[in-house]
Amino acid sequence: MNNLKSIFKLIGALLKTGLSFAPPVPPPLILIGGAQRPGLNARMITTRIIARKPEAGAPVGPLSSGAESIDEKMERIRVEEIVAALLSEAKITVVIPAGTPVTAIGGNVGGPIVCQGVTTNYTQGYGILQ
Repeated sequence: MNNLKSIFKLIGALLKTGLSFAPPVPPPLILIGGAQRPGLNARMITTRIIARKPEAGAPVGPLSSGAESIDEKMERIRVEEIVAALLSEAKITVVIPAGTPVTAIGGNVGGPIVCQGVTTNYTQGYGILQ
């Protein structure tokens, strides 16, 4: 019972911080838009980060000696490792709520049949981050 109270306190504290939650994305938009996304690309992410370094007043490009910037090399390594971790270790869980309409097609001796119904329990699935 004490653990349950601490969980509610934590949720209450999070709600008081003013965090805003994004509205849900409509399923048709996910279906259409998801396929259009290019996927994670460490080189492109690194390029965008390095291009924005001047905003923070950081130098960009080769060192005054002409050598490559160690900072830019480390940025590439850092982003490659983050992207690799996301692609190999990230877990995406999908939940299909109870009451979702279902249509099934089958057959019997009398011929093809179409059945309609709804899911009765929450169903969980997994996706792959790309």
